[in-house]
Amino acid sequence: MSPAGKFPRIAIAVAAVLAALLIADLLTVQIVKKSLLVANSLDFAMVLWASCCSFYVAQRSTGYARQIWTLLGIALALETLAQAISTYYQSFVPGSAHALWPSDVLFFLWVAPVFMMFLPPPEGKGEGVDWLRVLDFAQITIVAGTAYLYFFYVPSRWQTNEASLLRQILILYIARDLILSAGFLLRSRTSLSPWLKLFSLGMAAVFFAAGASDGDYLFTLGLTAGRASWGDALWMVPYFLVIVLAAIWKQSEPVTRPASTSRRGDYVVTQILPVVIPLSVIFMGRAIAREQFLVAWVAITASVLCSALRLILTNEKQRRISKELLETEHALRASEGILASAFRSSPDGYSITVFPGGPYLDVNESFTRLTGYTRGEVINKTPQDLSLWLNPLRRAEVLAQLIEKGEIREEEFEFRTKNGRIRTGQMSATLVDLDDRRCALVAVRDVTERKEAESLLRASEERFRSLVENLHVGIVSYDSSARIQFANQAIEEMVGMPREALIGKTSQELGLIPVREDGTLIPAAVRPVSQVIATKQPIRSLLIGWKIPTSPEILWTLLDAIPEFTPDGKLDRVIASATNLTEQRRAIEALRESEERFRTLVRDLQVGVVLHGTDSRIQFANRAALDMFGFSEEEVLGKTPWELGLRPVDEKGRELAEFELPASAVLHTRAPVRRTIMGFRRRDSQEPLWIHGNAAPQLDANGNILRVITSFADITEMKIAERAIHQLSTQLVKLQDEERRRIGRELHDGLAQTVLAINLSLAQTRQSIAPRNEAALRSLEKARGLLRQMSREIRTLSYLLHPPLLDDLGLVSTLKEYATGFGERSGIATEFVVSSEFPRLSQAAEIALFRIAQESLANIQRHSGSPTARILLSQQAAWVVLEVKDFGRGMPVPSNGNPRPEQARLGVGIPGMRERLAQLGGRLEIDSGTQGTTIRATIPVTQEVSTEGGDASASHPYSG
Repeated sequence: MSPAGKFPRIAIAVAAVLAALLIADLLTVQIVKKSLLVANSLDFAMVLWASCCSFYVAQRSTGYARQIWTLLGIALALETLAQAISTYYQSFVPGSAHALWPSDVLFFLWVAPVFMMFLPPPEGKGEGVDWLRVLDFAQITIVAGTAYLYFFYVPSRWQTNEASLLRQILILYIARDLILSAGFLLRSRTSLSPWLKLFSLGMAAVFFAAGASDGDYLFTLGLTAGRASWGDALWMVPYFLVIVLAAIWKQSEPVTRPASTSRRGDYVVTQILPVVIPLSVIFMGRAIAREQFLVAWVAITASVLCSALRLILTNEKQRRISKELLETEHALRASEGILASAFRSSPDGYSITVFPGGPYLDVNESFTRLTGYTRGEVINKTPQDLSLWLNPLRRAEVLAQLIEKGEIREEEFEFRTKNGRIRTGQMSATLVDLDDRRCALVAVRDVTERKEAESLLRASEERFRSLVENLHVGIVSYDSSARIQFANQAIEEMVGMPREALIGKTSQELGLIPVREDGTLIPAAVRPVSQVIATKQPIRSLLIGWKIPTSPEILWTLLDAIPEFTPDGKLDRVIASATNLTEQRRAIEALRESEERFRTLVRDLQVGVVLHGTDSRIQFANRAALDMFGFSEEEVLGKTPWELGLRPVDEKGRELAEFELPASAVLHTRAPVRRTIMGFRRRDSQEPLWIHGNAAPQLDANGNILRVITSFADITEMKIAERAIHQLSTQLVKLQDEERRRIGRELHDGLAQTVLAINLSLAQTRQSIAPRNEAALRSLEKARGLLRQMSREIRTLSYLLHPPLLDDLGLVSTLKEYATGFGERSGIATEFVVSSEFPRLSQAAEIALFRIAQESLANIQRHSGSPTARILLSQQAAWVVLEVKDFGRGMPVPSNGNPRPEQARLGVGIPGMRERLAQLGGRLEIDSGTQGTTIRATIPVTQEVSTEGGDASASHPYSG
């Protein structure tokens, strides 16, 4: 127990006020007698307050603590009386500064109760008056008083040397206080009880401060006699420390007997002191009797009388104890058989060991079954020898508790059996004395299975608690009066209130108002939980809204409320689960608005949009689609394009079958069709309506196709423009080839003949010049050489513009001759490879392939840096393939021939190749890398110049 309430603050406050008043007296009061009276009065008040605080704490303590606080209170009460007498003599008896006062005896005797604190505490429960302890106190008082009289209270000595005796008394006080301080300090180091250690340290500080005060008075005896001084403030310190100790005092556990009690102390108290004390009093009384016979006779008589009474009480106590022992012996013998039978047959493992750390003296059968050791293997062995304890630190902790408390209850520990298995035990133990040996009676219960079950149960409960706590569904438990018992985190988040605010409240008290889907309020009587409590029937899947005070929006939940009953059929509680549907409701509303916006957007979109069902029938067509084909919405819904009189065609004009339509392809392949170009011949026109669009499936949650969405744009005008551009391009190519043929013919027939005539004229001129004119001859020969070179270049240029062999002998001979000439002109070894029996092609095809080979070789010469080149001409089924390959540095284009963004744009050569092939329904491919470049041109064998510009890559052997 500890002093509670306002006592600690009041105690320290009063002591502080008294100390402050004494300091004020020393500083402000100038009159010596008045200052001395005030100082003595404040000292008296301080020691009186310390005594009162000690008695107050003693009344609120138990056991041995109450005894020592009572002894301290008695000691301080004697000190209070001594201080009162001293105050009277100093203030009201003139000339008594160095006289012998009755208070001197009390100042010497007040510590007698303190010395009793070092005596062994009495045994028993402490009920009634302990007369033996009273007699011990009387004996110590008699001895102390006799000693004081023996040493100091001799009138003849006081008359001859008063000042010397005062100094001797002060020295005795100092020695007494220091001895007591050292004794309490030693006791604090040997005590195991925290409260007794604190008390001993406090008392050591008190008597050290008292010794310091007596020392100050000893050295200032001649200066401060008969007046107030700072020594009076120092005299207050020990009692101020007592008050502080009383204010902070805490006794956390009841202790009736300190653990440091020894048999030697009992022997001294019961055998030695009863003999030594009377002899000491008789010895000192003999000396006192010379001058104070009456005082000596009283002291000796009182001491002998106390010893006699103590002997009588001791004998009476011994007879009573002997009788109780005999009765106890008979009872023990009667119960010994019962206890032995219980010890042997108990299901718990019992053992008796010498404490601490001694061997086993006895074990029961359950112990051997529990550990796996036989009784012979255990007796005279220690737990360490058997390695029973798994954790030595845990064993040390349990032993410390057993030493401190004398017994322990249900302490869990882990032990190892003989076969090495680890088990969990629950141990209870108590200390007993057997044959003058301290032993421990230990009971161990195997709780391994129970601990495992508890662990599994805790894990299961933790999983369930975690599941419920972290579940996104709100869980609420109501009692039978519809008050909330439990709510998980999801509920807190839904209603925006902490759990502490929800527990113990009803929905009405929380301001939660339920509403139906139409927004009407639900009356209190038919609210879900109230309805379940009234009907004892569950409610499932109820959509309900809640108006919450913390939010302006309605919280929509899907509610289930299930009743739970006690074993006797009474309603125990209602478990409600609430799924937050607010976001779903918002999403549905948003989806509805989005669908409306999408419907409006699609309806007014300039791109045609048509929805086809899984049977290819039209389910929806927007305004743009209807306007394109000239139908009304009623005409198209539920029909197929054939039923509407539409005939689909591809870009070449071929009519398509139903399965070739994009919507049908999506239904069969489940994959979208992108960037399709096709036409529909309308019923009122033979000209097709050309569209460019996509078709994509719309799937359900299981991946099944619900419908096909087609979107398309009208590109009829673009196709017409494209056709016109293609025709113009074809005509330009034809005109270019004709112009080349005309220029080549004019160069060959006109300019070449003129150069020849000039050359002949120069030959005739040479014949007319004299042989001696060498300068003129050399000029003529040089001019004739230049004319011959010009003639060759004119013939070459004429050949390059339009090889005459191309019309007469065909493509193979022309490419063969051209490859040879190119190799001679450029220095690039050019190989020409052609398949056997290569047929003649149309004029347009042969011109196109020749021009492609010509342009490719020119690029090789200008850009590749390759020393060799190869031309391959072959026929593969219905396709003619021309490949021109070099082994140079490559071209800055990807394989599709389009320039990369970071590279320079191409010239007109390659686009020109593509345009020629496109006219013939062919295709150009470029494969370029660090090992060289390959240009591959492919055209149909029977293809004439195309007027439509169609792309034949769909069945092309190299289309990839």
